[in-house]
Amino acid sequence: KRNMDGIAMAGIHRHRRFWDSQMFWLSFFLFLGTVLGTVFFNKMSAEMKSTLESWFSGILTSSEIVSADRYSLFVGVLKKRFVWILLGILICQAVFARILFYAGAVYLAFTSAIAVCVLTMHAGIYGILRFFGLVFPQGFFYTLAAYLLWIMVVEQADGKEKIRLWMMVFFMVLGIISEIFINPNFSALIFQMF
Repeated sequence: KRNMDGIAMAGIHRHRRFWDSQMFWLSFFLFLGTVLGTVFFNKMSAEMKSTLESWFSGILTSSEIVSADRYSLFVGVLKKRFVWILLGILICQAVFARILFYAGAVYLAFTSAIAVCVLTMHAGIYGILRFFGLVFPQGFFYTLAAYLLWIMVVEQADGKEKIRLWMMVFFMVLGIISEIFINPNFSALIFQMF
């Protein structure tokens, strides 16, 4: 009897740790954003869907992607990602850092779901590959930067915050460079193939 009680209590504690897990809540909010984005897209009017489809198909031709002016692209991407870096630093300093981070996860998943829906509406199942083409390789570096931000938000101060902050900026810079110099050619290749 005593052994069974110990097993039951261990199961309860393990279950409680699962619900208290930050990874669980991050996954939950990413999933929530994906579901909300998909439902939102599917509830749109046909006119709005066709507007989004024409907007996506009009700006994403492979010749336009490759022939983009690199300097203008650099300035535009740098401005947007610099704002991301500042927002990341501010989120770390905020009292409601976890709430802000999870809200950002919902927003990211929501907008990504809408983009995937539009691309699949335009190109069928190949729209998923086109979405991959739009976010690779910079998405890898931005994900690493977001992961470091998440660690800084959910963990107690341990003296490694400064190095994590610099690593986050480093991954953002790698993401910016790859978004400007690698992604246009990769996206053009994906859009030509699919």
